[in-house]
Amino acid sequence: MKACFVIPLFAIITIAGCIKPPSYPNEPQIAFKSISANYIKSGSVDTITFTFTDGDGDISVSPGAGDTCDICGYKNGDSACFYMPGFNVFLIDSRDTCVSFYASANIEPKGKFDDISGEIQVIRNINSQKCFAPPQPGCPLDEVVYTILLRDRAGNFSNAIKTPPITIDGE
Repeated sequence: MKACFVIPLFAIITIAGCIKPPSYPNEPQIAFKSISANYIKSGSVDTITFTFTDGDGDISVSPGAGDTCDICGYKNGDSACFYMPGFNVFLIDSRDTCVSFYASANIEPKGKFDDISGEIQVIRNINSQKCFAPPQPGCPLDEVVYTILLRDRAGNFSNAIKTPPITIDGE
């Protein structure tokens, strides 16, 4: 009778001992997940969602005092915006290479392993660059693709991903 309980218990302990925690590289890795709309009116909000993994679990920002940069300087080789300590999520606009920067929540690993994974949502107000507010009759459609980067606290950058094209109706 004891064998009926001992054998299943031994099997469960053996299986549990074989489970390995995830192992991710220390540099963040991101993958595109979704956008809330592929077609929007100028001035509307779109939500961009991407997933991430990070082996050392340091997805967060350091408060930055006086963080400033030329948001459109990236076109000319100025990468200062990517190193501001108060921001770690970057969207590069395909129309003019201007950079929008955001701060993720401070994500702390839980448990005895540092490897973390999750998803981040960026809520972005998107405007037409062909026609400016207020919307104008006959304004042509505009289109944008965002390149997204994530930086961890150690300064490691993720791979770059792109959103699908987002069509912007300026009317």
